[in-house]
Amino acid sequence: MKIRSILALVGLLLLTTAAFAQVIEVGEFAATPTSEGYSLQGGKGDRTFIDVIQFDKGFSVPPKVVVSLAGYDATAGTDNTVRVQVTATKITKAGFTLRVKTWGDGRVGSVWGNWIAVGVK
Repeated sequence: MKIRSILALVGLLLLTTAAFAQVIEVGEFAATPTSEGYSLQGGKGDRTFIDVIQFDKGFSVPPKVVVSLAGYDATAGTDNTVRVQVTATKITKAGFTLRVKTWGDGRVGSVWGNWIAVGVK
């Protein structure tokens, strides 16, 4: 009787593990003046570039998403500061919105980086 209970528990654990297996998707992004809606290379004040990223396979629930800046080409503003912020917003099962922001009077010619999404299938 104990063996059947143990086997049933092991089977249940295996099914649970398979059902909630973590899935990872990764990708790269680049935002340049040739990207539609890009306005970070000139002007003053808050300027934002938005891009919608679609996952290849998707997730059963919205995953956790991390974006990282790998590099940028920019000119500092009058206060000698370069300001760039990248974030993932509006995360869904199918994708997310990449938001690249600058402010002040610096000019951001281009930015590029990576993202990683971790969730369950």
